[in-house]
Amino acid sequence: MITGSKHVSVRNGKQFLLEDYALIEKRDRAGHNGKNIKCPHCEKVDRINNLRWKTKTCKFCLVESTKYEWLIDQLDTWRTPR
Repeated sequence: MITGSKHVSVRNGKQFLLEDYALIEKRDRAGHNGKNIKCPHCEKVDRINNLRWKTKTCKFCLVESTKYEWLIDQLDTWRTPR
């Protein structure tokens, strides 16, 4: 099972963190603007507006997974909205 993923870009000797996904935890919230989540099976990204569900079926690969198997975007916060 995937526990997290990061995508780092290096340009002119500087590192830029482009993606940072970690497993959904109990304290995570979707917030007013929603959050991006990544499927643990196909790794495609979907946008959600709440975390009031126990299982979710990926609309791309049609596999059902529990909430705590999904990955949530750590960079998509109210300080850095996307």
